[in-house]
Amino acid sequence: MTISTRTLFIYNIFLLFSVILITGCEPKNDDELVPSYLHIDKIDVTSNYQQGTSSSKITDAWVYLDGTLIGSFELPATIPILTEGKQNITIYGGIKLNGISNTRNAYPFYSPLIREINFVKDSVINLGTLNVGYHSNAIFPWMEDFNNPGISLDTTSKSTVGIGQTYNPDWIFPETDNPYSGIVQLTADSAIFEAATAEKFEFPSNGGSIFLEMNYNINHPLVVGVIYKASGLRVQRPLIVLNESDEWNKVYINLSVIKYDTPAATDFQIFFGAQKEDGTGDALFLLDNLKLVHFNTSK
Repeated sequence: MTISTRTLFIYNIFLLFSVILITGCEPKNDDELVPSYLHIDKIDVTSNYQQGTSSSKITDAWVYLDGTLIGSFELPATIPILTEGKQNITIYGGIKLNGISNTRNAYPFYSPLIREINFVKDSVINLGTLNVGYHSNAIFPWMEDFNNPGISLDTTSKSTVGIGQTYNPDWIFPETDNPYSGIVQLTADSAIFEAATAEKFEFPSNGGSIFLEMNYNINHPLVVGVIYKASGLRVQRPLIVLNESDEWNKVYINLSVIKYDTPAATDFQIFFGAQKEDGTGDALFLLDNLKLVHFNTSK
């Protein structure tokens, strides 16, 4: 039987594509796919007196290579980097926004770490514990560490209990030399606590980030929110409910949403509130290192 020229041509084309396909599927020993590694144990914060406590809860490292995001990595982390030789690495400290695990972001007020690192393939560069500080143009309109004779929180007319200071070593925040922490106790059924900052603040109107940082140790839910003036009315807006904690915790509460929703809002106060349910045990709230922070928009 004679094979036509057209049939032979089709056969040769099929054979060529088969060879290409088989060759393309062969595993490659590509040296370019061998990574270098960067290891980070943790990231701490160093602050000065004007910036308040250095207490922090940095959970992640956001890593950039020459300005390109490599990824966000929960600490401690060993990070594969597909490069070698001297490279510029930028590392930002990351947090859980409002204490929620699935809302993570680089904290805008911590300055990044920039390093030139000489990467070697299949080797680990161990950076250990890193330290970051606050940006130079971060400002702190309000800080309360409960160590002064007066407290900058006033209870409202709803509150049946006050807020005070404790020096009980079992109750004070342990990570600083400050001798006092704030304390609120609800013992009677249906007791109510509500307090707001004595001072009113103006939030930046340019859409910039605004956060409240705080340490807390509580055995009962605590509401944190903002009171502000809008269209001639005082508005009280709860933002987050902090759940019970077995030990001291740190949270970064995002207040920026108020200015996005209500750009003309003014006269901001931070408030805290709780109500004890009938028949429940005594409620204890320990607070410390409260600080309001945003960027200085005049610079």
